[in-house]
Amino acid sequence: MCILGAAPFAACGFFKYHGMTAEKLAWAWFKSEFLYPKKLVFKSDSLYYDAMKDAIAEGEKPPRKRKTRKPQPPAGKEQ
Repeated sequence: MCILGAAPFAACGFFKYHGMTAEKLAWAWFKSEFLYPKKLVFKSDSLYYDAMKDAIAEGEKPPRKRKTRKPQPPAGKEQ
C-alpha cells in the first residue's frame, strides 16, 4: 500500500517539461494561477482617430454638387 502511494511522486523525478523538473513546473503553475492572477484588457490606441478628432467633431463635409449636363443628341444625328 505504501508503494502505491509513493509511486506517483517517484515518477515525478523522471518528468521534465521544457527543461523544468516536476517541482519547478508545479511551482510555476501555482504562481501563474494563484499568486499572480491578472485580467488582460485590450485598449486600442488609434493615432488616426486622435489626429482627426477635431474634423470628426465638426461634422462631415457637405455632399458634392453634381454637374448638370446638356442633353446630347443621339449618335448619328447631327444638328
